[in-house]
Amino acid sequence: MIAGRTGSTVFCTVTALGVVWPEGAGPAAQVTALVLFAAGCAAYGRAYVLAVRRSRSERISTLAAFLQMPGASPALRAEFRITTGLQFAAGLTGAALRPFGVLAFGILAGVYGLGLIGLWGASFGVFPPRSLPSGRK
Repeated sequence: MIAGRTGSTVFCTVTALGVVWPEGAGPAAQVTALVLFAAGCAAYGRAYVLAVRRSRSERISTLAAFLQMPGASPALRAEFRITTGLQFAAGLTGAALRPFGVLAFGILAGVYGLGLIGLWGASFGVFPPRSLPSGRK
């Protein structure tokens, strides 16, 4: 969860600086948003691979892995959702305050939080075992 907190803190800070000082901090906010987007895509890919491996023995639901996070404590669920919400809010706010500029890339940064949620769900989520297939007639 440290990754989610760190990503949100850095992104929110750099985006706020980009709104105030677009010529100086705007490019840093753009790079930060693109790095978080790429990391979120990588987390999604890793989550997919883990979910496919686990699906051989467990009934994994995509909706449960990415949204419900079965087996996670309410505090952990809340923290993941808050940090993801902050990433989306900061990206949208930066893009709204400085439209048609480099801060528009901030909209992509929320993929990082969603990717971390999916990665946690695929790695540590609790799912029911898959039933053995019955014989065909």
